[in-house]
Amino acid sequence: MMKKIYKVITLLIITIALFPLNIFATTLQEFEDQLTKYQNELEDKNNQISVSKKELEEIQAKMADIEKQIKEAEDEVARLEEEIQKNNEEIKRKKNESKKLIENYQISNGENIYLEYAFGATDITDMIYRLSIVEQLTDYNKKVMDDLKRLIKESKEKQKELEAKEAELKKLTEELRVQAEKVQGNITSVEGLIPNIKGQLSYYKERVDYYKRVGCKPTDQIGIDCDKPRATGGGGVVGANGFVTPLNYYSYISTGYYWNGSSGHKGIDYAAGCGTPIKAVATGRVYYVGSGKDIYGAKMVLIVHNYNGRLVFSQYAHLSGYAVGSNQDVYAGQIIGYVGSTGWSTGCHLHLEISNDIGWDYNKPGNYYTYIRHIVNPFNYVPR
Repeated sequence: MMKKIYKVITLLIITIALFPLNIFATTLQEFEDQLTKYQNELEDKNNQISVSKKELEEIQAKMADIEKQIKEAEDEVARLEEEIQKNNEEIKRKKNESKKLIENYQISNGENIYLEYAFGATDITDMIYRLSIVEQLTDYNKKVMDDLKRLIKESKEKQKELEAKEAELKKLTEELRVQAEKVQGNITSVEGLIPNIKGQLSYYKERVDYYKRVGCKPTDQIGIDCDKPRATGGGGVVGANGFVTPLNYYSYISTGYYWNGSSGHKGIDYAAGCGTPIKAVATGRVYYVGSGKDIYGAKMVLIVHNYNGRLVFSQYAHLSGYAVGSNQDVYAGQIIGYVGSTGWSTGCHLHLEISNDIGWDYNKPGNYYTYIRHIVNPFNYVPR
């Protein structure tokens, strides 16, 4: 039994030795999946924006209608105030008229004109008539006064109702305004994600188109079965391993490497004057040029190298400009860009990162945190 186990283990070791498994290899299909993911994400975000904008339009329409109602209520309150004022003036005028009427017919000794008028009748019929006139005059004055007072009371009650309605409408308007700001905030937030999604979409489309153009099949392993970078070596090699220093004059190391896989400084910073030429540290193929990957907008060049059959990746950041393009083959020592201070930077310098097996969005696309766990000290390859 033990002999059989030993035979199986021996066969497995021989198989692995003859046919090594590249656990880090990525296929064209994975890039296509990432492309589909960002296409769907972009469509989803655009749909969210469309729905939110429609919701915002509905809220704004409600606010416009409420503002119209508020204006109508304010106009009605103003009209009622004017009416109350006119009625008050009418009451005052009516009182003055009644007073003058009595004064005009009042005798000098102060006796009531109504009684004098009534008892000045020539006969009983005339007296009844005169009493009726006095009563009618008194009732008329009282009725006019009561009507005016009733109108004032009703107008004031209506005014209070309108003022309460206006306050309620203003409160509702404020609630809708807060709601509108929230919806607008959501729109702005989602719109802020669009450029990054479009950048990722553009990147993966460019990679998929490129890999298809160079003959990669969906199951081909990038850099292994197709799009193989040239082996290290070539023009101007300094190190015996085929690597060169990226800056060889007017530069010094301002920050060293101290990375533990999750925190620290992921590379080496070479301080140099802006515009100083930067060289590829080894022969390889450029697979990214741009500033869209870095959240602070640093201009970068990413290169994949074939080092004794192993994929090694170099990243050059904070560039001021580029001397190469994506998918371009380069040799060790070739100028690929120029020192700058783009992105999160306090001065002109080159930030150099190197990783084994996993490159940023080269294999295991979309998984930056897998990449940073494979970063190594650049001095493992680059001459000091």
